[in-house]
Amino acid sequence: MALTLRRPRSPGEAADADWREERKYPLPASRAPLLTAWLDARLPRDSQYPLGVVTSCYYDTATLDSYQESADGEFTKQKLRLRWYGDPVDPYAGVWLELKSRDGARSVKQRVRYPSSGVPNQLGLIIPDRDELTRCLADFTELGAPPLDPTLQPTVLIRYQRIRWQSTDGTVRASLDTSVRASNPRGAPIWLPVPDGDVLELKSRGDLPPQMAHLARLGLRRTAHSKYALAVETLYGGESARAG
Repeated sequence: MALTLRRPRSPGEAADADWREERKYPLPASRAPLLTAWLDARLPRDSQYPLGVVTSCYYDTATLDSYQESADGEFTKQKLRLRWYGDPVDPYAGVWLELKSRDGARSVKQRVRYPSSGVPNQLGLIIPDRDELTRCLADFTELGAPPLDPTLQPTVLIRYQRIRWQSTDGTVRASLDTSVRASNPRGAPIWLPVPDGDVLELKSRGDLPPQMAHLARLGLRRTAHSKYALAVETLYGGESARAG
């Protein structure tokens, strides 16, 4: 794809600790309390960050290559984003530049801390443009070096409430994202609700344990859900976004 960043090793080459299987189950907002109770009975809450606000600024090309990969259900795809936690930004949780790569259901996330110094904007930090992003990526060996597509730019802001769970052995992680909203990253944010954005995400290094089975009984079905694709369509319209 046009981001032209180095991809991580393929699932066949990667160590088991690098790659994980990711399962997504969209849900109506009305089912969130029931699902929260169901998960509380099966997994402990994350000990460090059990609940909080997550905000991400996603980058894409002028032809919305990352969006097209998600909307078209491509087997292999990447997303580049700046992510931070809390509202305003939690300085202890930090701000992270992340490259998320997927091959089918398996995904890996490479991340490096972003130096969020400077005068903050309405979001609590400065969103780097392409030139600043290029300078940052040049020092991030985990993500590989540029070149970047010359049209790469901040495209969508996404914000939501997240509840996190993690098994005691660390092999299973769950997150429930609700109240998903999107905004244009230019200027003061105007947050729009993202229809059908709520989602349960389960991540594991193998099969899910027996206590996590029977999600279908809660009316949940696994899909290739993408908050990013839904946010682009919310802000720019589905047909116009697909047309590039």
